[in-house]
Amino acid sequence: MGIVSALFALVAAARIGRAGMMLPRRVWLAVLFVLRPAEAAVRRLVLIAARGLAPVSVKRRFGLVGTIAPADVPREPAFCLFDPLKDFSFFSGDMGPGFEEVLPGDFAALADSRFDEPLDGASLHVRLRALRLALADIAKQARRLARWTARRGMMLRGALPVRNLRMSPVRPGLPPGWRQRPAHDIDPVLHECHRLARDLLNAPDSS
Repeated sequence: MGIVSALFALVAAARIGRAGMMLPRRVWLAVLFVLRPAEAAVRRLVLIAARGLAPVSVKRRFGLVGTIAPADVPREPAFCLFDPLKDFSFFSGDMGPGFEEVLPGDFAALADSRFDEPLDGASLHVRLRALRLALADIAKQARRLARWTARRGMMLRGALPVRNLRMSPVRPGLPPGWRQRPAHDIDPVLHECHRLARDLLNAPDSS
């Protein structure tokens, strides 16, 4: 939570103007450098917490009329429980804004004035808010994951139509944002969370 709070402080200090969420490219990259492994670590904490819950039952959902929330009711962003699938754009040279010139960990290169170019940081800010909310209530996220697990089981049994079926919320291999050599305080956190989740997934089923 301290790391997430530091990211909010960084965004607030670097925000350009009062309207919107424009950030200098250097700050945009620095936030992403920490945000991706932080999200991956929290996903593994949720996975661990969900394993301690009793199996849940899920009813088949049917479309209902008149259940849309009013437009003036603000909704908090939902934390994404699933690792993004591996992106092989690194090999094609397409790494998004700034990556064609420098990798996120190369903070010396980020001192170049070219990295003062403003970028829209709205999506990063939404992800930060969702991450903070998830950390504040891991149990709620664990219940969300338990419901997804129950629906996945129903799809595998043919009780529900198969839609975007994934076998696990965490992707095979190393998690997003993984760095073998720690470059930030978030790295050992991710290493430990990943180890705990991997040991749990590999443990024999005692049921």
